[in-house]
Amino acid sequence: MEKISFVGLTPEQMARELEPLGEPAYRARQIYKWVHHQNVDSFLEMSNIPKTLRQELEQRFALKTLKLARRQIASDGTEKYLWQLPDGRYVESVLIPEARRNTICISSQVGCALGCKFCATGAMGFIRNLTTGEIVEQVLQVQKRTPRRITNVVFMGMGEPFLNYSRSVQASRILADPEGVAIATRRITFSTSGIIPKIYQFTDEGHPYSLAISLHAPNQQIRESIMPMAKKFPMDELFKSVYHYMRAKKRNRVTFEYVLLAGINDSVEHARELVRLLSPIRCKLNVIPCNENYLGFKPPTPEQVQRFVDVLMDAPFTVTVRKNRGEEITAACGQLAVEVKEEVRFIRL
Repeated sequence: MEKISFVGLTPEQMARELEPLGEPAYRARQIYKWVHHQNVDSFLEMSNIPKTLRQELEQRFALKTLKLARRQIASDGTEKYLWQLPDGRYVESVLIPEARRNTICISSQVGCALGCKFCATGAMGFIRNLTTGEIVEQVLQVQKRTPRRITNVVFMGMGEPFLNYSRSVQASRILADPEGVAIATRRITFSTSGIIPKIYQFTDEGHPYSLAISLHAPNQQIRESIMPMAKKFPMDELFKSVYHYMRAKKRNRVTFEYVLLAGINDSVEHARELVRLLSPIRCKLNVIPCNENYLGFKPPTPEQVQRFVDVLMDAPFTVTVRKNRGEEITAACGQLAVEVKEEVRFIRL
């Protein structure tokens, strides 16, 4: 029988697992801190736990369950990790080092059900949700392999975190816990394609994490053409949920992601539409020239990107143009996809 992993469990859940062993309630909190804050690989490393209990835990339970299948490092320092899950499936994580922060982009699902036409992960289809432990462990495992402390976590890898909502939220609680991984709450970002009921739930539950929305179009017609889920979750309803979030989070701002696709959403008029759409909202806009890939989409020319951005310069919100990182190792936006047959290989985009 597969061992239960303690990674991803809350102290309360750990306490329930320890009940048959007759341990005092405080023991779970001690073990929790070793697992998530000290990031140990074995129960035997837990020096303030009785030796007999450490041995018992080692026999009964597991800690790390992800196996590193491949690690690639791009010339710009971006790192991509391919993890084999206990059931033999694979997911990817990406580490993006910068001068003032060290960001990890983590997966919440194997594949994705939303089928955005420009995204390689969507082309895989949906396979399964990750467990809370599999989400948290991506951060723990990468932290073991990098000398700098991870400062930012973004749910922007494979999958839609709002379609694995409860596990993604629990993972965030552990990642933000001072006795867990201790990432600042404002530095944990949920990136959603626009699952409207979950935006309302996320808001009403009062979560302190940041919210990003993959917009990618200035109007419903274009959004539907590249993001089929927009038919179920139309833009007018999406923006109602955004306004609900803004009313509840008066000091927060929403980040909108906008991938530029040559000839589809990159014209000057599209930029003007975008200004009209976003100007009433406290927000930040990330403009991302798409990564050329096997799905047939191409990035605009640098000149066209500049024309698009020039229109945005007088907008009353912050605009950034994201430099694509890790493109040579297919670690950039929209490039995460894994195909496994008899051996592991990366789809070259």
